Amino acid sequence: MRDVLLEKIELLRQRMVNMGLEFGLDHPDVLEYSIQIDQLHNELNQIDHSLSKAEYRKKSYRFYLMENNAHFA
Repeated sequence: MRDVLLEKIELLRQRMVNMGLEFGLDHPDVLEYSIQIDQLHNELNQIDHSLSKAEYRKKSYRFYLMENNAHFA
């Protein structure tokens, strides 16, 4: 799912850049591409956040005291 979102973002980005070069950055279609890209980025961030929370829960931490220094591992 993450890879599909990245591909969609890149495709829309390329279209937005081409449209912006041809018609200007304030063209309504360019702005619409920007909005779509923002929405996909938000979805990607939600996926990444969910994955990082799941990995955080799985990871166990240990606290070590060695030669008067504290270390986390």
